[in-house]
Amino acid sequence: MALIYLDEDVSVMVGPLLTRRGHDVIHAYDLNNRQVPDTEHLLFAASSGRVMLTHNRKDFEELHRMWLALKSWGIMGRSHAGILTTWGQIPSATWAELVHSFLVQSPSLDNQLWWWRRQQQEWEPVGW
Repeated sequence: MALIYLDEDVSVMVGPLLTRRGHDVIHAYDLNNRQVPDTEHLLFAASSGRVMLTHNRKDFEELHRMWLALKSWGIMGRSHAGILTTWGQIPSATWAELVHSFLVQSPSLDNQLWWWRRQQQEWEPVGW
């Protein structure tokens, strides 16, 4: 199963739900990463090979685009393991099940950002 890093905006309830499904989960709170810049969250997730899970789509979409630009320019060689996001909060059990189901079907999310579109009930990739 997947290695996952939960942003501080993700409920602490999501971690145990994903762990029960076989994932290795670390929450920002486990590392006392409260109120740190989003760049630090993404760098930790990338350096530890963890998929980033966040509700902060706007900021992480911007970071993802910058990451890809730096990589394409040859400034950064490191990949991130993927970012999964949505707008706003989703009930913990629902969010954990959506993430788990998606990760089981997706062998690799390297350098990809996907967001859950609630109204359409589907995952959509966010590209350049």
